[in-house]
Amino acid sequence: MSALNPNLALENEIFAPEEVLTSRPKEATGNDLFVILLAPNACERMGGEAIKALQIWLALERIGVKTHQITHERVKKELEAKYPHANVTYVKETWLNKFIYFICCRKQFVIEAMFMWNAGKIARKMLKEHPGAVVHITAPVSPILPSFRIPGAPVVIGPLNGNIYYPPAFQNRESFFDRVRRLSHRWMQYAHGLFFRGKQTADALLISGGERTYQSLRWAGCRDEQFVDSLDSGILDRLGQMPLAQHAGRNMRFVHNGRLVDHKGTDLAIRALAKTKNPVTLEIIGRGPMLPRLHQITEELGLKDRVIFTDWFEDHSKVAQTLQQFRGFVFPSLAEANGIVVQEAMMLGLPTIALDWGGPSLLITPECGFLIKPTDEETVTTQIAQAMDRLAEDGELAQRMAQAGRDIATKRGFLWEDLIHQWMPLYRKLAAQKA
Repeated sequence: MSALNPNLALENEIFAPEEVLTSRPKEATGNDLFVILLAPNACERMGGEAIKALQIWLALERIGVKTHQITHERVKKELEAKYPHANVTYVKETWLNKFIYFICCRKQFVIEAMFMWNAGKIARKMLKEHPGAVVHITAPVSPILPSFRIPGAPVVIGPLNGNIYYPPAFQNRESFFDRVRRLSHRWMQYAHGLFFRGKQTADALLISGGERTYQSLRWAGCRDEQFVDSLDSGILDRLGQMPLAQHAGRNMRFVHNGRLVDHKGTDLAIRALAKTKNPVTLEIIGRGPMLPRLHQITEELGLKDRVIFTDWFEDHSKVAQTLQQFRGFVFPSLAEANGIVVQEAMMLGLPTIALDWGGPSLLITPECGFLIKPTDEETVTTQIAQAMDRLAEDGELAQRMAQAGRDIATKRGFLWEDLIHQWMPLYRKLAAQKA
């Protein structure tokens, strides 16, 4: 298999085409449904939301649900190469789209709005041929970005996850753009509610960001009765089939995995390492613009022998086994909307140390990890160090947390196929109501 880009979590490994679109479904649970999916980018190469959209589509196909994906023609080459028999319609890039994009400063907003307008027109035409279809807008996931009304069909949007900013004690780290975005969020949502009615008129809004996302959508005029709690993302089904990580005795090895940008808080993990009483080591898997600065911090603190920087794994299949060799996963992200890497760690059996903020706070419980209040840098790094020392010394505690993490992940349905099954009753209910 190709080399793993460490900027992406394990969930970025996509089902093989022959496993999804050309084989008999494992369980034909949705063969009486037809779901039209809308996402600006449903592909692997664009990462993030694009991969989530692709995974949702493939998982639906995998359990036997008839689907039709509407996405942008920029991903056509990849999809035709990997899924030549898939049902896909591509939104074309017109000269008018290019002109508007060229003259506008808020380009992401404009890109999403133009796609949604054109994709909505395609969906409305398809509904004439499939009057019982459910329309599911799987991306964008931000509660701020625009959606247009699609009358004549039950409409599901999400999972939506947003309104996440740095904790107050760490807002000195914000960029100018992040500060403006935070301060203008409410007023942007008021304007959103006036000009874009797609979310307000949707039948169901899948919410994965908890109260912060509820509040953002309420500012835009959405109603509580539209909200349906959901996980933000699934993880690879094969992770649930792996043996649980085994912890015994002392183990000084910890790991941090993700794109190396400021809001991931990787520097906090390194600074915490300097405060441990044990010779704990930290392996940092990833790349990104913060890498030179992280090397500098490591040298300044005299930790070159205890911090290992790993760029990538040559073989995807070895990533999970490698992670299971560590005693715990350290992830002090300051603005994490979800935390797919936390879901993966819980399923694999890695106790997680994270901040009690954003997505990880919605996933981790005291039974499977440590949540640290983001009060200030000194307190955070001290408590991370204490948690690392405790886990490093106590194999029995680590094993209890490992088992609890997998139990929670299994019960909540962290695997992609489990997540899609959770949505099936909603699809059926909405389709029956419209019928």
